[in-house]
Amino acid sequence: MTVSPTARLPTLAVHADGDLRATAEVVAPIGVSTTFSYAQGDIKASNYGVDQHYHYARIGTPATAKAEAVLGALTEGHAVIYGSGLTAAFSVLVEHRPRKIALGEAYFGVRNVVEQYRRLVPNVQVVGIDCAYDGVDMVWLESPVNPSGEVRDIRSYALRAHAAGAILVVDATLAPPPLSYPFRQGADVVVHSATKYLGGHSDLLAGVVVARSARVADSLREARAVLGTGSGSLETWLLLRSLRTLAVRVRQQSQTAARLVALVESYRRSAVATSCHVPSAQQLALGRHIAAVRHASLQLCAAGCSFIQAQHPDGFGAVFSVTFATSEQARFVAQRLRLHRFATSIGGVESLVDWRYGWDATSEPGLLRVSVGLEAFDDLAADWAQALRALDEHERKAGAKL
Repeated sequence: MTVSPTARLPTLAVHADGDLRATAEVVAPIGVSTTFSYAQGDIKASNYGVDQHYHYARIGTPATAKAEAVLGALTEGHAVIYGSGLTAAFSVLVEHRPRKIALGEAYFGVRNVVEQYRRLVPNVQVVGIDCAYDGVDMVWLESPVNPSGEVRDIRSYALRAHAAGAILVVDATLAPPPLSYPFRQGADVVVHSATKYLGGHSDLLAGVVVARSARVADSLREARAVLGTGSGSLETWLLLRSLRTLAVRVRQQSQTAARLVALVESYRRSAVATSCHVPSAQQLALGRHIAAVRHASLQLCAAGCSFIQAQHPDGFGAVFSVTFATSEQARFVAQRLRLHRFATSIGGVESLVDWRYGWDATSEPGLLRVSVGLEAFDDLAADWAQALRALDEHERKAGAKL
């Protein structure tokens, strides 16, 4: 690494792969070759720069080496890139071959991956993450949780897992650096869907496994070369490009999301009549159809909840959920928002809103998942206000017809 190991995250994002630059381009070149010429005289000698060796893209490429170097520096571990987040998740299972998994709240795609693993490996047991850990050899924790954006106590689960002789895998997709560093709380393996915040532009499909151990990362790379589960050349290059701006993107999204969550929650609360407050017509129009707003910034911090701020000192993820009384109301708002594209996925520079029940039958029918992008807060706030007013008018007209 040509930059100090004590350099801060924005600097690491730009310079952590400096010792792998073998050409004069300031920006890493896009390499699409699947094969590389051998060095003269010795096919195993360096053939890229003075100390790098590549011969077939399935095994490794300059772009992959650079992206993994940057990812490893940013995440404080040893990064291995895959073709998708779910491929990365499956690779963790194949590498560690657990026989009993304690699984917490998880993206439905990850649950499907676990079920696929169980089909291939007989007699694998899956229990809830808060069950007893007798015989458990892998604990799989998602934090922040999809789709609410709420956080879970990584350190607490790490202590329980290690006491039982199990490893802790943390899916931290919704809070990449600089918001979350799960190794600091005791995680053994961290998984990201790099399609989301690490990619950040809704234009690439990739996943990453970050191992605390260099030995585990090397083993993962060996299996990846055999199975051909790596990311394509263009996707890897796009990921490397995106990592350069990760810190500024994620911080801005986090700050905007916190303000937007507070605003929408204020609409909900202001529409509730109490002995001290009678909602105005305007307050009712904006908030009376909102049943709940969930996000890490709204988690109740009673006794035992101090971990939230300690785990996320620099802010929370930019995903939150808004639940309406009915699925019809939720879909109406999703389709009426103008600056939030009605589409699945998260983490892009554009704000997105998704009706999760359409994909995941375990989700609440009236729930919308919101992914905040890089638009100005005032514009996003105005977008929500117009959509909520439109919903209220729609509901009043529908009621008048009954």
